[in-house]
Amino acid sequence: MKSRTSQTFTRTTAGVLALFCAAAMAGEGAESKLPPDVLAAQGGVQITMQDVDAFAQKIPEKDRAGFFDSPKRIENVLNNMLLRKQLAAQAREQKLDKDTLVARQLDQAADEVLSNAVLENHRASLKLPEFDTLAQEYYLVHKDEFAVPGIVEVKHVLVSTKQRGDEEAKARIAEVEAAARAHPDQFDALVEKYSDDPSKAENHGLIADSGGKTSRAFFDAAKALKNPGDISRIVKTSFGYHVLQLVSHQPDKQKSFADVRAEIVKKLRESYISKQMDQYTGEIRGRKIDANPDLVATLRTRYLTPGVTPPADAMREESAKQNTGEPDGGKP
Repeated sequence: MKSRTSQTFTRTTAGVLALFCAAAMAGEGAESKLPPDVLAAQGGVQITMQDVDAFAQKIPEKDRAGFFDSPKRIENVLNNMLLRKQLAAQAREQKLDKDTLVARQLDQAADEVLSNAVLENHRASLKLPEFDTLAQEYYLVHKDEFAVPGIVEVKHVLVSTKQRGDEEAKARIAEVEAAARAHPDQFDALVEKYSDDPSKAENHGLIADSGGKTSRAFFDAAKALKNPGDISRIVKTSFGYHVLQLVSHQPDKQKSFADVRAEIVKKLRESYISKQMDQYTGEIRGRKIDANPDLVATLRTRYLTPGVTPPADAMREESAKQNTGEPDGGKP
């Protein structure tokens, strides 16, 4: 039996596709004589609503309505399905479905569909726990996850490693740190004298929200400062070395459980289902495998062009050649 969501999707899809097909046929001056459940026909093949429902299973349920809410996508789906059905009909006429490898590919395609179906069936059969209570427990233990960091404003001096060597940059930023700790009230002067940040002409070293577009290392150093005027340790980022001075540090704000309940329930539900599915497939994967090692080993070279060295072997041979050379290329 179809779920209410699936039934709604089917009715919606049927209506949209019927309108589209009717418009397309009307544009050609044709009158539809198709059976009620047939959406389109071409070259001796036809597409039914069940065909589209089967195709729709490849699309996550939450995305299906949006996917089909587009005449252009509907047209592409129908055209592609008609093309595949006609090509498949030609393949059967030419007995290509009797070819050994093609038959195996058909078996593998069926295996994939059936394996997905049994996984979905197992997922649907899971008995889920009551997540509201679990969500409350999670919130109490992990309250820090739901704290909104307060805005931290800092001023900084940047000594760029793009303009200087690393050793020179480290020596220069050490001078800045020492001077800042000795005279924190003179930090603005240090910005003007030492900072390589090109934006200092406009902002005078001020970063109004250090949690915005700064690096994690920069933000962590800024957040560690508690009192206005405090000086940070030296911080390394991709731009170079920084010393920070705290301007203001607003307190973090804690989200209430009501604000985050749905988020936590969704997270716990997805985690629970994922673990259950991993356990289910893990038990199957864990069954004893009886393999033929010699035959498996032949796969490594089975598809090589005759006379071609396997890529891994070629890399080892090249590495061996490089490692056997004498110092200075073997020449005196």
